[in-house]
Amino acid sequence: MKKFLFVAVSLMTMFFGFAKVAHASQSGTLDFDSTVSAKPNSVETAATSRQVNYPQDSLTAQLKTPELSFSPPKQEREIKKEKTEKKPVAKRTLSRQADVSSFLADNTEAIFEGGSNSIVAKTVGHAEGTRSLNGSKTRAYYGHVDPGNGVWNLGSFSYQHCDASCTPEEADDRQLRRLRSQSQVLKQRADRNGVRMTLEERLNGIDLANQAPLAALDQGGYIDWLRVAHQKGLTGSSAVLWARTYSFLNPRTQTWDAPGLGNRYDSIAYDQERRRGAIARALENHYRQQSQVATSDTMPPSTIAQLR
Repeated sequence: MKKFLFVAVSLMTMFFGFAKVAHASQSGTLDFDSTVSAKPNSVETAATSRQVNYPQDSLTAQLKTPELSFSPPKQEREIKKEKTEKKPVAKRTLSRQADVSSFLADNTEAIFEGGSNSIVAKTVGHAEGTRSLNGSKTRAYYGHVDPGNGVWNLGSFSYQHCDASCTPEEADDRQLRRLRSQSQVLKQRADRNGVRMTLEERLNGIDLANQAPLAALDQGGYIDWLRVAHQKGLTGSSAVLWARTYSFLNPRTQTWDAPGLGNRYDSIAYDQERRRGAIARALENHYRQQSQVATSDTMPPSTIAQLR
C-alpha cells in the first residue's frame, strides 16, 4: 500500500513539472531550444561592424613578423649576390696563360702549327718587322732590303735564299721547315745541359737562329750562355737578354762577332733587347686575342695545342 502511494505521488510530481516547462516555453522566458540556436544581439552587431581576424598558422605569422623574419635584409642579399657573382678574372687569365706557356714550352711542334699564322711566325715576324703586333703582314713582308748585308728579304722571317719567282708564302714555308729543325737542335742541346727552357726562352732561341744561326746553335752559343745565366740566378727576360747578347761572343777568339751590329757590346745588347721585347709583346697580344675567344676556365692539352 505504501509503495502504491509513493508511486502515485511521484507521477503527480512529474506531471506538474512538465506543465511548468510548457508554460515557460509559451511565455518566451526560458525557451531552451531558441537559446541553443539563436545568437545574442551583441554578437550579430559586432559581426557587422568589424571584420573578425581569425588566428593564422604560427609559422606564417612568424614569417610576416619583421622581428622574426627569416629573409635577409635587401642590402645583405645584394652583398651576398655580388660576392657570389664576382669572379677572379685576372687570376684566372694569368693561370690560363701559365698553363698554355708551360705546355708550349715542352711541346716542340705546337708553336709551329698554323704555318704563317703560327706563334713562331707571328713573334719572330714581329721582331723582324714583317708582322705587326696583332700578326697582320706589314709592307716589309712582301720584300725589303736587309739593312745589314743588302740582300733582298722576303716573308715573315726575312728569308734571303729565294729566286725572283719565289713568293712570300713560299719563303715562309722554307724557313719554317728550317726553324723547326733548328728548334729540335736547341732542345737537344738544352736537355744535354740540364736546361729546361720556358716558352719565352724557346722563342728567343728560335728567333736568334733565324737572325744568326751560329750564335744560336754553335758551341758556346745561346744554350750555353742560358745555362750560365741560370747559374747566376737570372730568370725571365734578364736571362734571355744575357744569353742572346753573349751568344755573339766568339768562343775561340773571345771577341764580338756581329759585323752587322758593329761588333760592340752596347749595340749588340740594344738590338737583342729590341727583338726580345718585340717577341714578348707579340706573345702577350696572342694571349689577349685567345682570351677573348676562350670561354672555358680550364683547357685540355688538345685545345691548348690548337691555340694560334
